Amino acid sequence: MKQKEIIVTTILCIFILGLYFMIGSYQEIKSGQKVYNVYLDGEIIGAIASKDALYDLIDEREQNIKDKYHVSNVYPPESLKIEETYSYNTEITNLGSIYKKIEELQDFTIHGYEVSVNKTDNEESFKFYVLDKKVLNEAIEKFILAFIDEDDYNAYLTNKQKKLDDIGVYYSEMGILENITIREKYISVNETIYDNSETLAQQLLFGFNYKEQSYTIKAGDTIESISEANTLNTQEFLIANPEYSSKDSLLAIGDKVNITLINPEISFSYKVKEMKEVEYPFDTEVVVDSTKDANYSEITQPGVIGLSLQTSEYTVVNGEPNSNVTLLEDITIRQKVDQIRTKGKKVTSIQWGTDTYDYSDSGWRWPTIIPYAVTSEFAPRWGKVHGGIDISGTGLGSKIFAANDGTVVHVNNTCSDMGYYGSTCGSGFGNFVIIDHGNNIYTLYGHVLSNIPVKEGQNVSKGTVIAYMGNSGSSTGVHLHFSFANGDPRNGGTYFDPRKIFPKR
Repeated sequence: MKQKEIIVTTILCIFILGLYFMIGSYQEIKSGQKVYNVYLDGEIIGAIASKDALYDLIDEREQNIKDKYHVSNVYPPESLKIEETYSYNTEITNLGSIYKKIEELQDFTIHGYEVSVNKTDNEESFKFYVLDKKVLNEAIEKFILAFIDEDDYNAYLTNKQKKLDDIGVYYSEMGILENITIREKYISVNETIYDNSETLAQQLLFGFNYKEQSYTIKAGDTIESISEANTLNTQEFLIANPEYSSKDSLLAIGDKVNITLINPEISFSYKVKEMKEVEYPFDTEVVVDSTKDANYSEITQPGVIGLSLQTSEYTVVNGEPNSNVTLLEDITIRQKVDQIRTKGKKVTSIQWGTDTYDYSDSGWRWPTIIPYAVTSEFAPRWGKVHGGIDISGTGLGSKIFAANDGTVVHVNNTCSDMGYYGSTCGSGFGNFVIIDHGNNIYTLYGHVLSNIPVKEGQNVSKGTVIAYMGNSGSSTGVHLHFSFANGDPRNGGTYFDPRKIFPKR
């Protein structure tokens, strides 16, 4: 064999021998002990021989969690990582020690869903947890049915609503205003996890931190009297107590009712197109006949209440109609005729009581043009008394009139003409006017535009244009807030129901 061939053969043998030892060494390492390093928040806390054994131990020791939520498995924290490796000299950690470290440092988890509620306004978004999607879907449906009749809701969902060609309502655009997303997640067992739709629905309706308040029914109680005594309106009472169908439902002495104020965490909204008969109260004009004696008083022209067939459209959020109403049609059925009362000589003052008022002698006039819609009455609302009535439907910039003769005692025109719900400008009234009518009677006209045409100290006559319909302050739409008060409302005056002056007929 030539020398050159001998050298090549020798090099090849050496290469093959080296490759043999390298492969042998790799196989020898590969055949070493398989272990699993356990990491928590990126820090190693030990090594185990079987990750399944760790999972089984967690399952065994967290049986109370499985019983509580009726689940098959309890899992380690999400930050726990287990990595497979091979080693000759790694010391295996006792499973009990690993479990104890995890228990001390992190929470165990169960499989569920994280629900994120993203608000559409300035309110903070929030999250909560459910065991499965069915719990969430059922809870939202129960929440919705607190604010709308089930038959009406189902008719909307199945597209079986009757057309609005007579007195009645037609619903559209139903839905939750917030953007709600749901994703699978291993949830800490120390979080509140809802596994019951009834419980979750109550939390969504009354607030996650609510404490239920109850009242025991006594003789003589009605839904209206219980509501008034606990700063609820009857609708809020019925929402909190769905077993009662109307404010006229019978109550049983000794039964307990829920008087907790609703504080919804989400917003169920829908549009209403409504056709109804609307009465417009007549105004009363007092004229003086100097030929008659002082005791003479007679209605010389009877008043006639106006009647119209009105079609309107508005939005309802969580049972509360939006302040802004669009009047689509107002067909006169009976024309309004103002009442005229003739009195002898000039009456310089009218004595007012604190509880009742004589509308026929008062000479008051409605503060807006016709047609209009009353969107909210004087009543408890969201835990506070709504101290007036809200009037809408006359349009942005429509005229607001002084309800009677008096002196303008306060004008606020410092607020933006475009308000929003929750604004504190003008104490929530936005731009407003207050008139002193004498005999300790005051009227307030709120949410008007800033171009107020009257000034403080100015004497005005009934029917004088004092403002224009607006949307300033804490407002959900173009409307007038119209209030009466015994005493100046800025200095401790007490609001009373304008329906004592303009009663529903």
